[in-house]
Amino acid sequence: MLSSMNMPDGIQRRRTALDELNMRSIFEENDIVCAEVRNFQHDGSLQLQARSQKYGKLEKGQLLIIDPYLVKKSKQHFHHLEQFGIGLILGRNGYIWIGEHVEARDSMVIDQAKSIEQSTVVEGINQAYTPLEMRQNICRIGNAIRVLTSLGFNVDLNLIMETVELSSSLKIDIHDMLGSEFHVLVAEMEAERRSLTTKRKR
Repeated sequence: MLSSMNMPDGIQRRRTALDELNMRSIFEENDIVCAEVRNFQHDGSLQLQARSQKYGKLEKGQLLIIDPYLVKKSKQHFHHLEQFGIGLILGRNGYIWIGEHVEARDSMVIDQAKSIEQSTVVEGINQAYTPLEMRQNICRIGNAIRVLTSLGFNVDLNLIMETVELSSSLKIDIHDMLGSEFHVLVAEMEAERRSLTTKRKR
């Protein structure tokens, strides 16, 4: 059951009777939602919950699906890449989201008239185009993750950013990141990093 929702612009809104009738205007099939697994049902379905503003419907980005064992366990799986204005979610289930970062708001909209007004604002925001530079940054980070997974490396924030910085410093085009030459460069970078780590432990 849906008791409240986090809209794309970070506003949390309580469910109303109108929402129950117009649920498809809020969520549709194939929408991407970030939530916690609260419970497993007897029929195999999952009960999800979104307890804070960092959860909710995800838009203006891309979803990558990788092998779950490649996602390194960390205290923090939600990251804000401020230099790019991008939000990065590294799911332990292998689902990785890269999208435009949205600042969460604390306001709770309860009144039905206000909810209609907020829906109009959200609709206008959703129709706005994502800037070209933002889309390029999303694609560059996405390709960095694709390269790391194809090489079988664990995916964490530091390694992702090192791969992105390597491609930028060498002025490698976003499409060329998926080529064999860049794969070799990333493999050499990781081998050197592991070698330095081993020497420090000694």
